Amino acid sequence: MSNSNRRPLLAKLASFAGVLIGLAGVAFVVRTILTKREEVGDAFTELNGVTLIASLLLGLSAMTLIGYVWTRMLVTRGHHAPPRSAMAWYFAGQLGKYVPGGIWPIVGRAELATRGGVPRPDAYAATGLSMVTTYLAAALAICIGSLLSWSYPLAGVLGLAGMGIGFAIFSNAGLRTKVLGMINRVSPRAAALTEPRRLLLLTMIHLPAWILMSLSTSVTASAFGADIGIVHMLFITSASWLAGFVVVGVPGGIGVRESVFTALAGTAINPGVAVSLALASRVVFIAVDLVGALVANIVARTASSTKA
Repeated sequence: MSNSNRRPLLAKLASFAGVLIGLAGVAFVVRTILTKREEVGDAFTELNGVTLIASLLLGLSAMTLIGYVWTRMLVTRGHHAPPRSAMAWYFAGQLGKYVPGGIWPIVGRAELATRGGVPRPDAYAATGLSMVTTYLAAALAICIGSLLSWSYPLAGVLGLAGMGIGFAIFSNAGLRTKVLGMINRVSPRAAALTEPRRLLLLTMIHLPAWILMSLSTSVTASAFGADIGIVHMLFITSASWLAGFVVVGVPGGIGVRESVFTALAGTAINPGVAVSLALASRVVFIAVDLVGALVANIVARTASSTKA
């Protein structure tokens, strides 16, 4: 079998495996809800709606930061990407993660940028780099949260060691040339976007977004009367989001994120409250995506009509 035929087959197998993992995650969450239905019911009766608004605003701040960094990537490549329009492209593209397949957040965001005048190769390169550095920052947040909270400290040590080794390998000119040779088939300008120092800088810039997401989840936890330390929540939130991202073929990591979150948070709080918190956090971040897309679109249209 040729390499060209092998790749689609591997992609289909990965997607199929992802769907199975997602279904297993959903089954785990449903089972937890059924076996802990009294605790889940009690948790939701204590839910504080006002606190959820604060959680939504923190989540919106996190996503806005990620979007803003992405718009700066486009601008630094010399392209005209007005912040108001670019943020509308970003949030509209974010809605693509709820479509099965896993590639739609990248395709949606990049294609909207292309329609806005950004050359397609650069739009895809910037979007891919945004996704990579966002989740590299999530891996870093997992390590920091693990070590500072001393929950699964071995994971933090091994994670930092792995990231350090990976960065050292990528900093090697010969190995990086081979990697960029493959990336350049998609974008001939990718070499400038993936220079090691820039990769490290963009990863660090995205770290505050994960802190904000963890704060959002902590506020949601307080709405349930649950008490989880912020550094512990940084570990739990980042780990569950990263797990949902790396499993291919599951829209928005549904089921995977919740099952990982419930398993990790269940060691600190009642499992019924943990699954309730996972579900409530999912609802909050769906609201974040919808509100962000709505507001960004209104702002972009208002700006366009004002110029006209």
